[in-house]
Amino acid sequence: MNKLAVIILAAGKGTRMKSDLPKVLHRLADKPLVQHVIDTVQTLNPAEIVLVVGHRAELVRETIGDGVRYALQAEQLGTGHAVAQAADALKSHRGDVLILYGDMPLLTAETLEKLVAAQTENPSPLTMLTVIADNPRGFGRIVRDNAGNVIAIVEEADCTPEQLAINELNTGVYCIRADWLWDTLPKITISAKGEYYLTDLVALAVAEGHTIRALTTDNLVETMGINTLEHLAEAENQLKMKVEQNAD
Repeated sequence: MNKLAVIILAAGKGTRMKSDLPKVLHRLADKPLVQHVIDTVQTLNPAEIVLVVGHRAELVRETIGDGVRYALQAEQLGTGHAVAQAADALKSHRGDVLILYGDMPLLTAETLEKLVAAQTENPSPLTMLTVIADNPRGFGRIVRDNAGNVIAIVEEADCTPEQLAINELNTGVYCIRADWLWDTLPKITISAKGEYYLTDLVALAVAEGHTIRALTTDNLVETMGINTLEHLAEAENQLKMKVEQNAD
């Protein structure tokens, strides 16, 4: 059976939250943001959950407790570097690895189950979650070839005017075959900003001749990351609406 491991990236400081509290510990519906994510992925019955921590790591550990394994990203050198910190914890794992962020509390188990199922059936090593939205929120753009295949993710700051007009966005959520992930991460080269981008895995997979599978949603609310206090308030409103709808 193809067992699943989960990596939750939760090392960032979250400077736009205007607080020294790690972003993932800000509370939503009286629970830390990252706890929402942990609770959701636990419904997938993963073999391992690894939380990659950095800023005020000890406080995150104290708050979340022993229900997950921890990996430390001591330096903030990008998302590719963050995932690499989980390699030791998962070196014996055989199967797929679900990668997502600790600041995405509204992602549903249903969507993640679909993503994992899509990768289970995928002969190529990587399946990604994308979202169609008119408001890009700073997300990278999904570039496809004439046949409709994903060939690259371009960060918003690097987009041409034509690419800025693309409304299919990268959510940063992936399901990746473990052996390929650990073999390929070291091939990511450092960016001009001094970071290793996980998004470069897509271009590396394409260069190897793989076809990237994308699960696409139009639910921008579900895929939103919490980067500001305004986003947090928006998420609170969405949860209240969901509770009210379920009560009807």
